Amino acid sequence: MLLCAGPLKLFAAGSAPSDGDIHSLTASAARGRTEATIIRGPALAALMSKRQTASYAIATLAILAVLPLTGVAFAGSSTSSPTQWAIYGQSTLPNGGMTFRPIGHGMSFAIPDATSSSPTFVNYMLDTYTASLSESDTITATFAVTATSTSTAIIGDSFGGVNPTTPAFVRLFIQANLPADGSATCVGGHANEDNYWWADVSSYTFVKGGSGGSVTMAATLNYANWSGICGNPASGNPSGFDQALANIKYIGLSFGSGYYFASGVGVDGSTGSATFQLVSYTVS
Repeated sequence: MLLCAGPLKLFAAGSAPSDGDIHSLTASAARGRTEATIIRGPALAALMSKRQTASYAIATLAILAVLPLTGVAFAGSSTSSPTQWAIYGQSTLPNGGMTFRPIGHGMSFAIPDATSSSPTFVNYMLDTYTASLSESDTITATFAVTATSTSTAIIGDSFGGVNPTTPAFVRLFIQANLPADGSATCVGGHANEDNYWWADVSSYTFVKGGSGGSVTMAATLNYANWSGICGNPASGNPSGFDQALANIKYIGLSFGSGYYFASGVGVDGSTGSATFQLVSYTVS
C-alpha cells in the first residue's frame, strides 16, 4: 500500500463522507512483500515522490471512508450471502487523479481493466462481520477465476513504474475496530496498527488463463500466521492480535502485486477479460 499526499482522514462507522473527503484521503502505510521487506519513513516518501504530480489513496484506511455507504452486514460462522459482499477499487482519472470507491457488490465480479483509458484495479472484497473471533478459528475462502483466453493476464498497478505488476495475488484479510491510538507509525495520524491483518501462510498468485477450477485458501487465526499494516508480525504482539479478534469489523480478501498486499489488480485488457467468483468464505 502506498502513502499519498494530503491529510489523513478517518471516518466513524455510519458517517457519510463527501466525494471531496474520499478524494483527499491519504493511504495507509506500505505493506511489505511476503518476505517482509517493508518500505516506510523516508524510503516511502522517496518512493512516492516518483509519482507524477501527487500520489493518491489506495489502501486500507480509505475503506473507512466508503464502507458505511454500502450497508452490508454479516454475522455468524458460515458462508455469507451473495448480496452482502462489497468490492472496492481504484481508478486513474484522465487528469491523473485517482478515486477509491465501491465498484460492485456480490460474490462475483468482472476483474476491471488495468489497461483502459481510465485504468481500474480491485483492492478489496469485504463483508462486515460482527461476531468475535478466536485463535482456534479458521478462515477459508474458495474461489475461481475464469478467463476468455489462455493468455489472459492479471496484473497489478505499477504506480508509475515503482511497483512490479507481477506477481499479482489475492490473500485473506481482516480488520478490527480498535480505538485509534497512533501506533501505526508507518501511516502517521492516529491509526491503530492492531486493526489491520493479512494472512502470511496462504495466498494465491494469479496465472494466465484463469485458475482452471476452484482454489481454496485457509488460515487459522493463530498469531503465527498473520502480520499487520506496518509489516508487524502478530507473533510480536499476541495480546494486540487477540484484542483485534475480539473486536472484528470486516473480513474478506485483498488484492495486490509486487511489494504490496492491497495495491490492487486488474486484467490486461489486450489479453482478454476475466471474472473472479467467490464460491464460499467461512469462519469455523
